[in-house]
Amino acid sequence: MNNLLQRCLLLTALALCNPAISEISVRDDLDREITLATPAERIITLAPHATEMLLAIDSGHKIIAAAHFFDYPPSMRDVPKINTLGGLDREALLGYQPDLVIAWASGNRPGDLQWLADSAIPVFMSEPKDLAAIAATLEKLGALSGEAEKGKYAANRFSTRIADACQQRRNSPMESAYYEIWPNPPMTIGGKHWLNEVLQLARLRNIFSFVPRAVFTVSMESLLAHPPQVILTTRPAPAHQQGNARVILASPTLGRPGPRIAEGLEQLCQAL
Repeated sequence: MNNLLQRCLLLTALALCNPAISEISVRDDLDREITLATPAERIITLAPHATEMLLAIDSGHKIIAAAHFFDYPPSMRDVPKINTLGGLDREALLGYQPDLVIAWASGNRPGDLQWLADSAIPVFMSEPKDLAAIAATLEKLGALSGEAEKGKYAANRFSTRIADACQQRRNSPMESAYYEIWPNPPMTIGGKHWLNEVLQLARLRNIFSFVPRAVFTVSMESLLAHPPQVILTTRPAPAHQQGNARVILASPTLGRPGPRIAEGLEQLCQAL
């Protein structure tokens, strides 16, 4: 046996004996290091946007349970749903024996997030701050699920689609906009929400971008003091019509920090 062949066999043996060589390690949106010895095969998603990310990288078959939601695609019809709104069903989650949980840092209950942090289950905390972070998360989840190349492809496709979504409005004048999250009490987005970047691509300026918060309840006085040119709502009609503002029915996909934002942005720019 020649020396080159001996070296190759030795390196192969070392790789098999040392799991660290094949470890997968990424940092989540809270800058926590998540390390898996092997790609995740049993994944629970505790936010709709996380489910959509796994579907985008062709890892939907690895989802063993997902947060309740209203418009999952048909491929998710038979996937068990896990309660998150009234508190996480912890017993059910443990019963599924996941090897990875994708949680929503600002969308899941703090007590449930702490319980997950104290468990032995690897948890990826999702909290995208901007569109670039969404693309980065697609790549990271691709790596964690053993679909690194598909993760990169999905990230590039998302970024390209976002860049092309509103080409017809690039020379349009900027218009002021109010984004209605909830009608009563009125709830909207402030300057720290990632949707501001999305609105700017559509040549819209959030009338409450000066508020240093992500989501907040706004008073009727503030609404009257800042009349928008455009009102965005996911309901048939806004709860608070203001002057001559144009009302645009926005796709619910626009409000979720996942890959389907591109779809919602395309629809928004066509409507404008």
